[in-house]
Amino acid sequence: MNWKTLSLALGASLLGSSALLAQDRVWLDTDLGPIFIQLDRENTPITSQNFLDYVEAGYYDGIVFHRVINNFVIQAGGFDRNLQARTPIGPTIPSESASGGDNLPGSIAMALRGGDANSGQNEFYINTRPNPNLDELFTVFGQVVYGQSTVTAIEQLGTATSFVGNRRFDDVPASPPAIQRASIINGDGFPIMPALAGSWFENSNPGFGFNVEVAQDIFSDDGARLVVYWYDYIDGEQLWLAGNGSYTYGDTEVTMELTTWDGFGEVGFQAPPPGDQIISVGTLTVRFLSCNAAEFSYEITGLGSASDAFEVSRLSLPESGGCPAD
Repeated sequence: MNWKTLSLALGASLLGSSALLAQDRVWLDTDLGPIFIQLDRENTPITSQNFLDYVEAGYYDGIVFHRVINNFVIQAGGFDRNLQARTPIGPTIPSESASGGDNLPGSIAMALRGGDANSGQNEFYINTRPNPNLDELFTVFGQVVYGQSTVTAIEQLGTATSFVGNRRFDDVPASPPAIQRASIINGDGFPIMPALAGSWFENSNPGFGFNVEVAQDIFSDDGARLVVYWYDYIDGEQLWLAGNGSYTYGDTEVTMELTTWDGFGEVGFQAPPPGDQIISVGTLTVRFLSCNAAEFSYEITGLGSASDAFEVSRLSLPESGGCPAD
C-alpha cells in the first residue's frame, strides 16, 4: 500500500473555534439527553469545587430531578429513582451568592434548606427563566452550555404530588428523569457518548470515511471502548484499517492501535482473518469537537511512514437518535 499517497490524499486541517471550553465542564447524562455545565470556578471556587467533589464521587449517578416547575426551575441532587434520600458526602458550604452570577435561564445554583444561605450541600437547580428574586440568597455557580433542549424536555414533564413514607413531594414528575452518570469532561472537545456512533467522512474527500462504534467493554474496569473501521480506495486498491481503544466517561479523545490484514486469503464479516494475519501499522487518535464534527489524526509506521490530521463530519446517526440540536 502506498502510504505516501494516502498521506497526500488526506490533507491536513484542524478545527479551532468550534471546540467547547475545556476548564471545569461537567456532563450530566440524563434519561432525556445530555446536559453540559460550565462551572464558574473563578467567582464561586467553593461551590464549584463542592459540585465537582460530588461528581467525582459518583454521588449524582442515579439521582433524579425530583422537583420540576414549568417556567421556574428543575431541581435534583438528593433523591434516587425510588425517591429515597441519598446521604450527602460532605458538610454544608458557605454562600457565594454575592460573587456568583444571576439566576438567568440555564444557570445552575445551589438549593438551600429553610432559607439558610449557608446550607448549600448536595442539591442544585437549573433556572428555566429569569429569577432575579433568587439572586441575593442563592449561589449561581455555572451555566448550561449544551443541552438546553434537555432542560426544556425535563421542564415540560407533567408533575403531581407524591408521598413516599411520611415525606411529601410536590411538583414531582410521574416518572422522574434520572442522571444516569455525572462526569467531568476531560479536554476541550465533546465527550464520547453512544450518540456519536455512526458513519463519519473526511470533509474534503467524501470517498473515504470511518464507521464509529461506542461499545461497552466487559473485559476492563473502564467499561467503555471506541471502535473505528477506516476504509478508503488508494490507487484502485481497497484499504481497511481498524482500531479500538478504551476510555473513561468524560474523555473527549482516545488514541488506539491501528491494525490491518496482511492481504492473503479470502475474508469477510463471517470469516475474519486469522490472528496471525492481523498486523499493527500505527496509531489513530480520535477527538470529537461537537456532536457532528471530529478531528482524526494518525501515525503510520508499520508499512512505510505517514502522518496527518483532518476534519471529519457525521454522515449518519445511530438508530436511537443523535445529540440534541443545541
